[in-house]
Amino acid sequence: MLQTNWLRLLSSRSRGRGGRAPVQVGLYRCSSHMVAARVRLDSGSCSVEQLETVDCTNQRDEQAAAQLLRTGIFRDAPAILVLGAEHYSTHPLPAPAVPPAELREALRWKLRDVLPYEPAEAVVDFVRLADTPEANAAESLLVVAARRRSVAQAVAPLEAVNIDLQAVDIAEMAQRNLLNQLPGSEAGRALLGLDESSALLTIVQERALRFARRIQTAPSEETEDEDPEHLAARVATHVQRSLEVVERQSGLAPMRTLWVGPHPYCALITRCVAEHTFLECLQLDIQAELPFAATVPQLPAELGCGALIAIGAALRTEHPAPANPPVSENPALSWLSKLRAS
Repeated sequence: MLQTNWLRLLSSRSRGRGGRAPVQVGLYRCSSHMVAARVRLDSGSCSVEQLETVDCTNQRDEQAAAQLLRTGIFRDAPAILVLGAEHYSTHPLPAPAVPPAELREALRWKLRDVLPYEPAEAVVDFVRLADTPEANAAESLLVVAARRRSVAQAVAPLEAVNIDLQAVDIAEMAQRNLLNQLPGSEAGRALLGLDESSALLTIVQERALRFARRIQTAPSEETEDEDPEHLAARVATHVQRSLEVVERQSGLAPMRTLWVGPHPYCALITRCVAEHTFLECLQLDIQAELPFAATVPQLPAELGCGALIAIGAALRTEHPAPANPPVSENPALSWLSKLRAS
């Protein structure tokens, strides 16, 4: 089953070490900071060795990347960059009945009416979701599309300071990676990541991504001062409906555990989701659930979401072999959207 995500394979200095790198750095640009997490990957376990944040409010991203580089966090370690939600979109679709070699172009054609730009400007890829029990059902895909220019802009500050960028990833897969390191039922569990403007719900069944949905939480102009209780109830309702869809469509065992990521209203949202779903809902304290080096400082509360995504990206274990990009592809963007089985 394909469980990888977008890859942007570059001429990595870490290539040739054989197998996966023992240390990787996840990098995420949230609204105000760059967050980088250095994680050591051992057989069946991991540990967070270093965590760095840089304020981007009053400096360009290239300067912030250079500041991160000077901390030594990228020493002998490839980086995985997670795109911000504004740089890509996801679309759950049934797999078209076409030969595998034609699948991405068929998906591009299907997205022609929903993308806010020309489909020819998009890089399109997909993740195969956990199988449904219906023998004749079309395979479910989570299709991901990003404008080439947006990806280039996200990557450029890192390349400018020679950071060894191995892959470009998405938050859905970073959360999947993290979920697979947390305790809980292997039958099914979920993670609700929260940031300033959205909540990202990811569901894993037997370590495979089953469902992903982003829920907008930013208040509208009419509800600029939305009450926290109302916000929490609104998020809980969306989570409840999403879980009902998954249980109805999958035929698998019901969900048992849902983790709620860091947020100023984390406790309130956790309580509301538990009341709506009757699940075991737990506030995620990542420094309590994963091993951290003693030198890693306590996570700043306002950067908890960014740290969660950066750590999840660094937990990535899939490393497809490079492929030859089409002649028309800009070599700087040959991140080769080739997914492979885990």
